[in-house]
This record gives sequence, C-alpha cells and structure tokens, in this order.
Amino acid sequence: MKSSIFALATLLLSTQTLQAELVKTNFPTGELQSETNYRDGSRSDMRKGIKEGLEKNYYEMGNIAFEVNYLNNERDGVLKWYDKEGNLLSQTTYQQGKIVGLDVEYYKNKQIKHSVMYVNDQKEELEKEYFDNNQLALVVPYIHGKKEGIQKEYTYEGKLYTEVNYKNNYKEGLQTWYDTKGNIIKTELFKKDRPVDVMKKMQTDYEHEKVIIQGLNFSPNRPQN
Repeated sequence: MKSSIFALATLLLSTQTLQAELVKTNFPTGELQSETNYRDGSRSDMRKGIKEGLEKNYYEMGNIAFEVNYLNNERDGVLKWYDKEGNLLSQTTYQQGKIVGLDVEYYKNKQIKHSVMYVNDQKEELEKEYFDNNQLALVVPYIHGKKEGIQKEYTYEGKLYTEVNYKNNYKEGLQTWYDTKGNIIKTELFKKDRPVDVMKKMQTDYEHEKVIIQGLNFSPNRPQN
C-alpha cells in the first residue's frame, strides 16, 4: 500500500514537472536574455503567470547574470549573481520569498566583501564589510532588523577608526574617532541620530528668533518714521 502511494506521488510530481512552461526572451541582437519556468496554464494575455522552477538571466555575450528557483511565484532557493566574466558576486538564500541564512557578497578574487545573517527576512547578529585586502572595514550589530549595539569602522590597515552605539536603529551616545596610534582625536554626542550640539544650537537660534519676532510691532496703527 505504501509503495503504491509513493509511486502515485512520484507520478504526480513527474506530471507537474512536465507541465512546466519554459519561456525564453532574447536580446534585440538575437542572443538569449532569459529563461523562466512558469506553472503550466498560468500565463495568458491578461496574466503574467506563476513562476515555478528555475529562472536564469544572461549577459548579451552569453554568460549567466543570475539564477534563482521559484516556488509558487516566490523565490525559494539560492539566488546567485555573477559578473560578465563568470565570477560569483553574491549568494542570497530565500525561503518562501523571504531571505534566510547568510547573505554574502564577494570580490573577484573570491574573498568576502560583505556578509550578514538573515532570519525571516530581517538582519540578525553581526553585519560585516571587508576591504579588498581582507581587512575588516565595518561591523554592525543587528537585532530583528535594527541596529543595536556598538558599530565599529576600521581603516584599510586594520586600525579602529570610529565607534558609536546604536539603540533601536539610532545613534545613541558618544561617537569617538581615533588616529592610527589609537589616540582619541574627536568625539560627538548623539541623540536619536542627531548631534546634540547641533540640536542645542538649533534650539537656541529658534528661541532667539522668537524673542525678535515678539519684540516687533505689526500694528497698522504703528507710527511711521
């Protein structure tokens, strides 16, 4: 009985695969531009169709630009981008249309350029960027898609350049800058992404303008000089 059910399921799956509709487009010069699989019968003059299966796009010289699988019209699988020379540029994993897992970008020499973890389409943990010499350039902590914690930036030589705290996606607290020897060369206090000194100056200017305006006489009966 179980073997009969398995055979029937296999047959149905094979039938669904055979019913996929492959649609190809070409560049004006005639070269292949894209290959997209659609659920059979879902496309018409009035409907774009339901993507089901692999989609590929190409550069005009023939090399692949990107490829990704679709399930019920949503990305489901690894999206891979390539440059015109065929080097892998990035990998992003999708599950039912949402980004999950490690999202990575690469330099042409295959070293990591950028990486960040996604959980249910939101950034989590540490987002990292690297210089082309493999030195760490930036570290940003995330919780549920928002910056939360100490963000650090580094020089090309690997020295800490600046650091600042984030709270609920806003700069919150003292940002500090350093020279190549690690000495503090500048600090600035932030409140919800705005420099506190600038906010104080704006408030002072506003209060000054109010005093000037209140001191003016706009009465039509004011004596003329």
